[in-house]
Amino acid sequence: MVILSRLFGSELRVKMMRLFIFNPDKAFDVKYIEVKTGSRRREIEKEAAFLKKTGLVRTSRKKKVLIVSLDPKFKYLAPLSDFLVKTHSLENRSVVKRIEKAGKIKAVVVSGIFTGQPDSRLDLFVVGDNVRSSSMDRIVKGIESDMGKDIRYAVLSAPDYAYRVSMNDKLIRDIVDYPHTVLLDKIGIVHS
Repeated sequence: MVILSRLFGSELRVKMMRLFIFNPDKAFDVKYIEVKTGSRRREIEKEAAFLKKTGLVRTSRKKKVLIVSLDPKFKYLAPLSDFLVKTHSLENRSVVKRIEKAGKIKAVVVSGIFTGQPDSRLDLFVVGDNVRSSSMDRIVKGIESDMGKDIRYAVLSAPDYAYRVSMNDKLIRDIVDYPHTVLLDKIGIVHS
């Protein structure tokens, strides 16, 4: 995200642009943006004012609370959307390193928004043992903050994964039969 931060002025600006572009039909209050970006209210209001001047967003106030939404009439919306989708800042090693902190990770597969398939059932699939759910939740929240979109994910233990493969489970089939990228594979997930 460093390069994009330099190009676009700040990491927060990139996070906010992604939040609005990946959620075009939603309006967000400042409190929600604070939670999603991990930033302060004053910084958010400053960036919202800048993005409003560029024409990317619209703002309004509801009971003195700033509400921000994407302006679908923004002249460069399509190319900017394409650019932000194609340059998502999560490098494969970065995602794996983050997730490995949650437990003994055996496999990490990304699909959905990571592969340009927003209607996919899952965006992130993790197989591991002794995976701490609180750690995993925190890690996913960090990824969501960087991506500007909620992540649909599933975590299975290695034995549960093996059982589901043997049963030809629909979740497993949805992952391996549709566009996906394997970031880590210690269990032969590609050949499942």
